[in-house]
Amino acid sequence: MSPTQTRRIVLFAAPLAALALVSGCGSDSSDTAASSSVPTTTAALPTSAAPAPAPAPAPTTHAQHSQATTTMVPNPQNCTVGELTVTLGQAGGAAGSTELPLVFTNTSSRTCNLDGFPGVSYVTVASGNPVGAPATRSGSGSVVSLAPGSAGTAMVRATNVENYPADQCGVTEVAGLQVYPPNSYDSVFVPYPTKACSMTSANINQLSVAPVTS
Repeated sequence: MSPTQTRRIVLFAAPLAALALVSGCGSDSSDTAASSSVPTTTAALPTSAAPAPAPAPAPTTHAQHSQATTTMVPNPQNCTVGELTVTLGQAGGAAGSTELPLVFTNTSSRTCNLDGFPGVSYVTVASGNPVGAPATRSGSGSVVSLAPGSAGTAMVRATNVENYPADQCGVTEVAGLQVYPPNSYDSVFVPYPTKACSMTSANINQLSVAPVTS
């Protein structure tokens, strides 16, 4: 083979080698790109569910906190203050005390009832505040039915308060008695000038009252 033919073969083979080299490089880069483009997935770690909120407490109504109260309904058969005249009967003496008949007279045109104990306290004036302790209750009774013009009596025992130690009694001049008929919120004043204890203690019992009797 002549030198000229050899040179031609070399010149022709060189581009083919370069082309092969370029093709090889292109194949590697595409494989690399393909491999790099494969998405990678990361398994998500399970998360614990948030705890359910505690149920809200049920609203508290006022009725749950309020206490039941009892209202006394007046008995229409009971005598009212406006239907009675209250006076003192003849006083009687006893050891260290005085017995006072407290007389309730029905001045109305209907028959009405007195049931139980009257309330009795000393007062300095007709519309004044009670002085010392009110009357304690003694004995038992039953309903007294008062026809128009008839009367019932409750016995009051008034202790001679000067028999008590002065530093425990506090002797005070009073004008009379404040009297509540049985089952009544209204009172009347009954004159009875005397002396009372303005102080209260377990050792002092200046008044006691029995239930109304016929």
